[in-house]
Amino acid sequence: MGVLGAALLGAPAGCSGKAVDEDTAEPLGYPRLMVTSEHKAIILDRVDREPYASILAGVRETAALDYEQDEDPDVWDHDANGDNAEVAQANAFLAWLYGDEAAGDKARSFARQLESDFETNNTWDVNIRMPHTLVGYANTLDLLRGADMLPEDEMNALESKLGAITDAFYEQFVEEDVTRDLVLGVSQNNHPIRTAVAIGYAALVTPDHPDADEWLDWSLSELDYLWGEDGQYVQDDGGVSEGPHYYAFAFSPSVAFFIAMHNSRMDQRTYTRDCINRQDVDPWAGHGCVDGEDFTFENPLLTDSFRDTVDWSINLRLPSGLRPPLADSPFTRFNGGALLTSFGGDGRVAWDWANNTERPYDTSKGLDLAIHHLAYVDDAVAADEPGWRNRFLEDAGNAVFRSGWGADDIWMLLVAESGSARKTLHDHVDGTSFSLAAYGEYLLIDPGYYKPDELDNAVTAHSQSHNVILVDGQGAPDKGLLTDFGDADASLVNTRDGDRLAYAEAHQSYEGVDIERSVIFVDQRYFIVVDRLIGGSAGRDYTFRAHGWGGEDSDGAFTLGEYGARWERAAAGVDVFTQATGGTVDVGDPEFATKEAPHVHEFDMERTVGHHGVVDVTAAGDGAPYFVTVLAPYRVGATGADGPLTVELLDTDDPDAVGWLITGAGFTDVAVVRQPDSDDDYTLPSGQRLTVDGDFGFARLDGSMGVVIRGDAVILDGDEVADSDGDDFGMEE
Repeated sequence: MGVLGAALLGAPAGCSGKAVDEDTAEPLGYPRLMVTSEHKAIILDRVDREPYASILAGVRETAALDYEQDEDPDVWDHDANGDNAEVAQANAFLAWLYGDEAAGDKARSFARQLESDFETNNTWDVNIRMPHTLVGYANTLDLLRGADMLPEDEMNALESKLGAITDAFYEQFVEEDVTRDLVLGVSQNNHPIRTAVAIGYAALVTPDHPDADEWLDWSLSELDYLWGEDGQYVQDDGGVSEGPHYYAFAFSPSVAFFIAMHNSRMDQRTYTRDCINRQDVDPWAGHGCVDGEDFTFENPLLTDSFRDTVDWSINLRLPSGLRPPLADSPFTRFNGGALLTSFGGDGRVAWDWANNTERPYDTSKGLDLAIHHLAYVDDAVAADEPGWRNRFLEDAGNAVFRSGWGADDIWMLLVAESGSARKTLHDHVDGTSFSLAAYGEYLLIDPGYYKPDELDNAVTAHSQSHNVILVDGQGAPDKGLLTDFGDADASLVNTRDGDRLAYAEAHQSYEGVDIERSVIFVDQRYFIVVDRLIGGSAGRDYTFRAHGWGGEDSDGAFTLGEYGARWERAAAGVDVFTQATGGTVDVGDPEFATKEAPHVHEFDMERTVGHHGVVDVTAAGDGAPYFVTVLAPYRVGATGADGPLTVELLDTDDPDAVGWLITGAGFTDVAVVRQPDSDDDYTLPSGQRLTVDGDFGFARLDGSMGVVIRGDAVILDGDEVADSDGDDFGMEE
């Protein structure tokens, strides 16, 4: 009998930990990792209806693929072995589900061809590639056991290979101090997560290996820490430190492993803490790890905090359903969230999975989870869109404004990260930056992840590549290498949601200047950005910089204007109008250099390296100015409600008080920013009288809504339209 041969009560023999209900638990059968015997009837009942029928067709397509040989027979090829593992897994699944002996034979033939000479690999980051091979072949073994199609000698041979691969893998990346410190230690992100998943999964399927207990103790120590409240990877509100792309890369193998832990009854057990990869530098100092202590692994699959990370990802989603290029990220799809419908997740996780214009019903990002989706996506849970629209996550440092959840809705992300939310190898120097999408187009952009040199940060990582205020051409400190995070803490404060008005502020200090950026979402139609610069001296340049997806070699137009610029793509465009206290502004495009910041980007689904238009609006007055900017998206070819807004400079007769009149279908608004001691009373072209008792005032000229920042009130023809009640800002709608 092989090492998985006996029916078990609780934990498999040889694995550390004691079953919680060892005396009453029913014996475990096979399979017990990806699925259990109970899932067969569930899956067979589903596969004739969508989306399950299409997913099963995809599994069959995978199963039909041929064995892929190593490109170099002397080098262990993670790509070939990972692909082969997924083909073997698909065939083993069909063998188990339908009793398909031909599929079982093919799965066994792949297992026989697997080579175990892992030490010959030549990929420095092979660790993050290993879930494909180890999870795939572990599931193959487990499913063939459940199908009763794995002779004992072949079972033992496959277990031996998986044990040998994992042994060499663990020795190189966990036990070798230099490799561990360089690859896992400084990252504390998807690198140790994917490494731990691969090693832990192998431990579950080879429990009689002499090192299986050690592998599982280390794996669960890592995953318990990183997905837990003390690991700094996840913030209290669910935000994940390394951004949506690498979060998705970490999530899919993690959810597969947590399901395997749940199915094999290996969660909620006592393990031995392994602190070898804990770090004592900021932001991981104070981790409190005690080597050798007992701990109970609480499966994240069943926790609110794990579900909160999925909500964070859903909150970030662009109208297309893709995740935005925040931090080191291109447009990113998300795989695995819908599985939570079987583990306490609400219908929005299924809605998010289905509603994606680029890749609906994806099951492949990060790890092949097609079979998991057949087993765990519960279509009895109504796929309802999220119950919120605007949402502000202060711990994550993300404020998301949106007009709705449709593909053509208006969306904006304001970033203001601090602490461990910004201290990650994959973070960008982008405190206070924003991006915008509308009418089916991504318009004002984050530049994504252009990294031509593996030994350096992404070219797009620094502040000059983002929509921020620059002081003498510099934003927050540039990002250094490894744990030299650069940048500076920002904070998301003074947030308030509303139906017609929504508001948030991002604060950050650099170059001796305090920047207080306010964003106002007006009537779910357009945005006002107010930048108050405090503490700057005369003789310096203060610049509002904006990047858009048009111009240069982008598929879109870019046109400089008197007060900003226009970017226009096929379906939509955006006008940016900026003015600053002090009288006048200089508008220009920074010097261009191929594949250099600030014009280079890499964020689309194909990872195309391209260039885009950038506008710099520089204040011409002395001292630090206040900027007031209108971001006005429009639908190409539209008139009326979705057409271009009319934005005109307001004549205040005072260079230290500047503003805009914004006119659209059925409304006219006024927005004024003013320095202390400047005029506060203005006659509008309509003949109305506006008083701004504060640094900024906004009013709709029918008196129906208003905003005041750092002051008491905004008064229109003698009537208050906004009152701060002594707070930093006031908003009335």
